[in-house]
Order: sequence, then C-alpha cells, then structure tokens
Amino acid sequence: MKQLMGILLIIAALVLLYTGYDKMEKSKVDVKIGDLEISANDKPSNNRAFMYYGLGAISLIGGIAILSKYKV
Repeated sequence: MKQLMGILLIIAALVLLYTGYDKMEKSKVDVKIGDLEISANDKPSNNRAFMYYGLGAISLIGGIAILSKYKV
C-alpha cells in the first residue's frame, strides 16, 4: 500500500509539472514584424504555473521519500 502511494505521488508530480510547464508556455505571446519583436506575459498565469511547479516538486519529493522508505 505504501509503495502504491509513492508511485501515485510521483505520477501526480509529473502531471503537475507538465501542467505548470503548459501554463507557462501559454501565458507568453510573441509578435514579430520584420526586425521588431514584441512579447508579453500574463502575470497571473505565471503565478499559477509556479504554484503547479511547487506542488509537483513537493509531490515528487514525497513520492521518492515513500519509495525509498525514508522515515520523515
């Protein structure tokens, strides 16, 4: 049961990290006209992306800790 929980945490971490990456990429817009390049970022989307990164990192660390039978 403990091993299953660790695996599920690692899978959840991968999903959260991918979701954060996807949100970060979708929050950027670039426009290029000739030599002029204009870019814009959506700050609230970036904040959500960093939240997903943080939750993914915590889940990954928790999953690895459970699988390695490290006593916290």
